[in-house]
Formats: sequence, structure tokens, C-alpha cells
Amino acid sequence: MKEKLLSILFVGILFLGGIYILMSKDQEFSTYERRKLMTKQELKKDIFHNLDPFFRDQLPWRNHFLALNSFVERSLLQNKESNQVYLINDFMIEKNDNIEEKKLNGFISKINKIQNQYLTNHNIFFSIIPDKSYFLDSQKYPKMDFDYMIQKLKKEINIPYIDIMNDFQLEDYYKTDIHLKQPSYLKILNKLEQHFSLLNQKENYQKKQYDNFQGSSFSKAPLYASQEPLVYLTNETIEKAKVNYLEYNETPVYTLDKLGTIDSYSVFLNGPSAILSIENSNADSEKELIIFRDSFASSLAPLLIPYYKKITLIDLRYIDMSLTNQYIDYEKQDILFLYSTLIVKESNLLKVT
Repeated sequence: MKEKLLSILFVGILFLGGIYILMSKDQEFSTYERRKLMTKQELKKDIFHNLDPFFRDQLPWRNHFLALNSFVERSLLQNKESNQVYLINDFMIEKNDNIEEKKLNGFISKINKIQNQYLTNHNIFFSIIPDKSYFLDSQKYPKMDFDYMIQKLKKEINIPYIDIMNDFQLEDYYKTDIHLKQPSYLKILNKLEQHFSLLNQKENYQKKQYDNFQGSSFSKAPLYASQEPLVYLTNETIEKAKVNYLEYNETPVYTLDKLGTIDSYSVFLNGPSAILSIENSNADSEKELIIFRDSFASSLAPLLIPYYKKITLIDLRYIDMSLTNQYIDYEKQDILFLYSTLIVKESNLLKVT
């Protein structure tokens, strides 16, 4: 009898909880998880398949349960890793402990193919930005063999390499995000000047700061995470530059209305874009630069504006390489392939056919 009453009570709680969720106003997105949540409108499209994810997404006190789960795994169970993230001195480090040889070879093949087919008469280099797992102690945490990766890339990619792997420290990255802080890129400008024969611009920057940044890793250890500053550097040259996109209208270099949204890092060049160009009408040089890139370059590119009349950024995750010559004349531009190790190990994302 007691078991029957408990079963009825349990079913009743589930039923009333479901009614409460259906009667409540939808939560449209989760700041913790940086993703859109399933709403009643989507539920109606396919109730049979969407009912379970709808109730999970609209669960009351969802953020508290996420925080509790993180606390149990990290503090009570003493797990080093939870939700594929290590927590070290308040830095959230995404787990990255292996690389498939097939994908590494795929990255090499794609870069060489682009160079051979499109870029035979250019000043061209490639460089790799380490993800935060590069700074893990390999005696305590499993990590990818970065030395092997870089040596293989240097040996098999038919382009000169600019080594910046050891120019950064863990403190150069956001605590709650995968990306480098923009001021950290100032460390490598001298190397880029030397390799591309650029004149030292000796730029002065005004530091602007947004204090409530929550990065892409924030939700994976919410109880241990706190908002942090996002700094962007500006000056008259940057503020006068114009940014044009393949997908949408012109914007300034920094789209300030992105601050406080689900992805505040999109303040840099308005977030993801297949192709964009930055024009500096006040440039002393006629030089142009093309960067084949991922999201890391969004915060580096503004610092390169003083050196070039035009900078074009191409993200091959969003456009096939074979289509780019419809929008770009490959002539005698400087070329930089700049990718994070996260993209090297997921080279299947790059659309090179």
C-alpha cells in the first residue's frame, strides 16, 4: 500500500509539474548554456519527439540544478573533469586530449590545396594558436601531443610557419571562454611585422571594458564561474574603419550591441561571418591582407587595421573555398592562415573541395 501511494504521489508530481511548465511563460534561451531552449512553438511541430527535450529545457530552477550537478561532481566526488571541462585556478579548460591522424592529415591537405590552386603568387604564412589545454600539466591531466601536431604541420604544409605557440600564457585567455583576450595579441604583432615586412605603427589604444562577460565554458561549471572583464582596444584608426559582410550590412569594427547578449564575444566584428572585409581609407600603405581564420582572429584583426588598406577574413566553416573567388580577386595580397588547434583537430569543418 505504501509503495502504491508513493507511486501515485510521484506520478502526481510529474503531472502537476508538466501542467505548470505548459502554463508558464517559455524561457527562450539559457545564458548559462549559451543556447536557445525549446519553446511551445517548437513543441507543437512534433510533440512526440520534442516533448522530452521541451520539459528538460523548461524545467523550473534549471540553472540551479546545473550548478548543483557541477558541485556534486567537482567537490563531493572530487572529479578533475566535469562536462568536458577542467577547473584550474578559476580557469575553465575544455578537455582536448587526442587528435585523429585522419583529421590532422585533412588539415594539411586542405591548406596545401588552397595554396596550390589559388595563392601561387603571394606573401604567405601559416600560424597556429594553442587552445587552453596546451597549458595543462601532462603529468596530471591527459592532453594532446601538441609538439607532434606542430612538427607535422611544419614539415608537411608547403607554407612558411610563424611560431606563436609559446608567446602566450594561460592568463592571456578568458577564464570562462576558449578565446584569447584581445590585448594578448599585442605580443605577436612584432612577429607579424617582421614576416610580412610591415612598418611598425606604434599605435596608441584606448582601453574599453565590459565587466559582465560570460564565455562559452561558463555553463559547464556555473557554481565556480563568475563574470569577468572583456577588454577591447580602440583608437581613431579603428573607429573610422568600415566592415562589410557577405551576409549583412556594414557595421563598425566593434558592434557594441552584442555586449550582454548570449555571445558577447561577437562584439568583435559582429560574430561569425563567411567573408568580411575591413577597409581603412586612411592607410599609409596600399597593402592588403587575407586571413583564413576561425573565431580567434576576430579579436586580432582590429589590431592589424593600421597596417593595411584592406583586410579580408574568410571563414571556411561557412563557405566553400571554391565559391570565394566569386567575391575575392586573389592577386598579390599578404596571406595568413591563422587557426586554433581546436580547428586543426576538426579539419572536417573546413569546406575545401
